[in-house]
Amino acid sequence: MSAEVTASAAEILPQTTLRRTADLCESMRMVKTPEEIALAQRAMNYFSRMHVFARDYILKHGTDATDFEVQCETTRFGVDLILSDIVRDGKPHNAVGIQVDLGVRTGAGTAYPHPNQFHHNRIRKGDALQVAGVVTVGGYGGELYRAYQIAPWDATREKVWQVHTDSCRIQAEESAAGVTCSYVAKRVHDHQVSQGMAGYIYHRPAHGQGSEGHQPPYIALGDHTMLTSGMTFSNEPGLYAPALGFGYNHSDLVLVGPKRGLQMGSVPYSKEWCFIKL
Repeated sequence: MSAEVTASAAEILPQTTLRRTADLCESMRMVKTPEEIALAQRAMNYFSRMHVFARDYILKHGTDATDFEVQCETTRFGVDLILSDIVRDGKPHNAVGIQVDLGVRTGAGTAYPHPNQFHHNRIRKGDALQVAGVVTVGGYGGELYRAYQIAPWDATREKVWQVHTDSCRIQAEESAAGVTCSYVAKRVHDHQVSQGMAGYIYHRPAHGQGSEGHQPPYIALGDHTMLTSGMTFSNEPGLYAPALGFGYNHSDLVLVGPKRGLQMGSVPYSKEWCFIKL
């Protein structure tokens, strides 16, 4: 708050005390109302159907398709799906807060948490492949990623994928009201390290998810914020092996509950779903 604002307020409203409300507003955004949770669940339901479309498209077109093609076709499907349910007339204040932001990458591009290259690569047998992005309705929703492995694969890829997938489940199971963000992160971190994955860890397990996208608190070793029912987080304790040319990073929208977290996407994490043969 600038000195000029403070001086003006003191002159016009001498009996008024000015206080910063940024922290209060931020804390209110951390815990979602039932209406906000319902909007987020609606977005995740749409996004789950988009993932089914993407997987079917990959299985149908195989190595004839590029990651960019899968991205474009799935985005088109998702936009048509969502907007068919939205009453709109082109005037202000309707069809707002809708985001359909999808990214697909195959091969070496999966080996980096946030690669900076444009992804336009033909899908190949043996590739790791990621379908990722954010979908929101009315400003609420979040991430829903799935990490695929196309046959053939070796034991190293299978293990890294499995440890990552188990880490996602650990984060969700431990995300209960009354524990700290750091506690959840430590449970994930300990599992990954115990399984020999220390060299593949490049970022914290998760960030808070809200109407502005990334928000506090964070599922991170240094964040000691207490979890509260109604908070929502991403779910992405990714593992990356740049030297080997692959990485895996599922994500979901985790809703903190009284006893555990709920993964709001309905896309399977199973090997039957994610390990595919073309």
